[in-house]
Amino acid sequence: MTPSRLEGKVALVTGGARGIGRNIVKALSAEGARVLFADVDAGGAAGTLERFRAEGRRVDWLQIDLRAEGAPVQMVHDAVRMAGRLDILVNNARSGRRVGFLEEDDRTWEEGLSVTLKASFFATQEAVRVMSAGGGGSIVSIGSIAAFMACRESPVYHIAKAGLVQMTRYFAVHAGPHGVRVNAVLPGFIVQDEYRGRYEGEENAEYRRTAESCHPGGRTGFSDEVAAAVVFLCSQDAAFVNGHSLVVDGGATLQEQFGLLRRHDGKEK
Repeated sequence: MTPSRLEGKVALVTGGARGIGRNIVKALSAEGARVLFADVDAGGAAGTLERFRAEGRRVDWLQIDLRAEGAPVQMVHDAVRMAGRLDILVNNARSGRRVGFLEEDDRTWEEGLSVTLKASFFATQEAVRVMSAGGGGSIVSIGSIAAFMACRESPVYHIAKAGLVQMTRYFAVHAGPHGVRVNAVLPGFIVQDEYRGRYEGEENAEYRRTAESCHPGGRTGFSDEVAAAVVFLCSQDAAFVNGHSLVVDGGATLQEQFGLLRRHDGKEK
């Protein structure tokens, strides 16, 4: 039997009740880690916790609103109090609504940065302090290919995700001497578990074909594939990887999109 890569480690995942976060919690625990996930969603968190504990996973939940002043720091200390140490932090939680460029205002701007960027920064800062005293660790932030692309909506989302990339690089330089590696995972088009049934339904066949055609491999990605990248970066397999943003998009950002038009109808556009 292959030894678990994270046996004896304690991991903290923000936004772990649903979506990609829940898959990250599952993947880390499958590799032997004790996982605490922080989430403000009581209903979703309770269901996730019940499900994972029924599967025999060592998982706990911290109910916390990361928008509150001092909450990211308190979250880190609560995790250490509950588990005795902290070896891994995954900044997955995000905040804000997607609105158009001209609809962005002070309120949506603050909402979009409050958790995605601000809380991730202060959680990382405190985790570096804790991990440094404990012999080192690994921190991974969940960004997005939106960090270096521009869509027609949600400018603050793109700006926050771009900020995570530079935050990763900055902390990697300053935390490295303390034995703490800091990296990021940048997902592309990912179908989350909650929406997979609808996405794969016949009523969405045309949309699915369009989405799949944007990827060289002819398919979109799934949450567990993002989680696998996180596990890699947290493990000793990535012991010499620091300050890196790992793109998990199936090659979508490499593909020239106008070429797809020729592929579909055989004509030059």
